[in-house]
Amino acid sequence: MRTPSPGGRHGRIGVALVGAVLGLVTVSGGCSLSGAADEAGAPGVSATEIDVGSLADVSGPVSADFAPIVDGVKAYFDMVNAAGGVDGRKLVLKYQLDDQGIPTQDSDMARTLVTQDHVFAVVGVGTPFFAAAKYLVQQHTPTFGYQINADWGDGPNLFGHNGSNLDTTTMFGTDANLVHQIGGHSVAVLAYGITESKAGCQLSVNSLEHFGVPVSYQDLAISFGADLSPDALQIKAHHADVVLSCLDLSGNIALSRVLQQNGIGSIRQVWFSGYDRDQLAAYPALMNGVYLLVEHVPFEADAAYPGVYPGMHQYLQTMQRYEPSATYDEVALDGWLNADLFVTGLRAAGPHPTQAKVVAAINKITDYNGGGLIPPVDWTVAHFKSPPPSCEAFVQAEQGRFKPVLGTGSSVFVCTDPTSATPVPAPPGTPGG
Repeated sequence: MRTPSPGGRHGRIGVALVGAVLGLVTVSGGCSLSGAADEAGAPGVSATEIDVGSLADVSGPVSADFAPIVDGVKAYFDMVNAAGGVDGRKLVLKYQLDDQGIPTQDSDMARTLVTQDHVFAVVGVGTPFFAAAKYLVQQHTPTFGYQINADWGDGPNLFGHNGSNLDTTTMFGTDANLVHQIGGHSVAVLAYGITESKAGCQLSVNSLEHFGVPVSYQDLAISFGADLSPDALQIKAHHADVVLSCLDLSGNIALSRVLQQNGIGSIRQVWFSGYDRDQLAAYPALMNGVYLLVEHVPFEADAAYPGVYPGMHQYLQTMQRYEPSATYDEVALDGWLNADLFVTGLRAAGPHPTQAKVVAAINKITDYNGGGLIPPVDWTVAHFKSPPPSCEAFVQAEQGRFKPVLGTGSSVFVCTDPTSATPVPAPPGTPGG
């Protein structure tokens, strides 16, 4: 699942975090974007290769939510190397470290990557507890990963998969517009009582009420694994016709089941977690009709709109060639985006790259869209600010398949700002725009 993400978006909230992240998220201040690494600093760079490392939960109890990030990085590097590398150098993911989701191990392994392995960059950070953030900032090591908490805002050399600022306060019209588009009038909102789940749905409650959509029932203190029947009865009693859920995928499946058991299975459901083909195949009836928010071009857009999303076409083809088992995994896509941003900075740094040059080059980019996969990110401010508009894509489960919905024409993204629930034009550089 996703945490709230840049621009006030509701992102995936990993099952890894449920019950284990109380008190994790802290507020980080602004930061300078200049990058302070020594201009001579180019560890891991030789005439023929550039050595980098990854730092992910690969074998911990919840590794399924994080390990695929490495697959996305490897596939991207394989693609680049097959075309000759960058300025004649191969990209080598030489050190793939496993922190098992343990904070102290995350910190220790980051030190190993920097002081012992002498990597040029850390590409593919996927862990529930990014305890190494401050250390990597102090070392000025370019670092790229799956952004799920505020640690990613600690410094100018930390780059999240679609920005580094975690905004849980700005009210966009996304949710209100969604409710209007699917014909809803009264909303129930559900979340676990932990920050990573509650914050996103509290923002939904605030935004819906701000834009005049009634929230007839809310429960933002659900315990992981709790019986959701009382919530279903309350939803029915309050005559809600839309349910917005910040639960994890297993919680959403349980929610759909109790809604059906209580005679309201036809209620419109919006999940911020659950975009998973395997789970849809396992629970087609329970997921049928559900809307899901997606932060990137949906995988299905390539087939639905041939030629419109070449970035997704390239991603799918490359993953099928090099890492086929992870093709339709969103965390693998995050790893791909990490690798793409790193290579973008590396190319801009020129034939004699340093860590400082790469960081500085990325922090000058105002319209990074991952090669046509995500709405544009302005890296001149994306470490501490999420300027409007907020652009989201939506898919709906229908007869065992996902399909892009709610966009206009072949554009999958719906963009809103803090002033209205009415969609606004997508910014330049938005895929499909």
